[in-house]
Amino acid sequence: MSLAESLVARPGFSEHETGLALDINLDAGGNNEDIYHWLANNSYKYGFVIRYPEGETYITGIQHEPWHIRYVGKEAAKVIFNESLCLEEYLKKY
Repeated sequence: MSLAESLVARPGFSEHETGLALDINLDAGGNNEDIYHWLANNSYKYGFVIRYPEGETYITGIQHEPWHIRYVGKEAAKVIFNESLCLEEYLKKY
């Protein structure tokens, strides 16, 4: 995998195209770290997970993106959050 592929999805392969993923950021100049912290600790309650968590690049193939969340459903999101898994680990385990 090239460095570019670990930063940006190839055309036609973006999770955004599925309608299950979205990016959440403030307007320019805002403090996104507060948003990312909230997402990391609360998005699972609504069925979302941080799709590319920190320290999981070797599994996901994508560098950490605290703004990129994906809908997986409340039950799966709770397990992923509680067990500190990435989506690939969850799918392999369950």
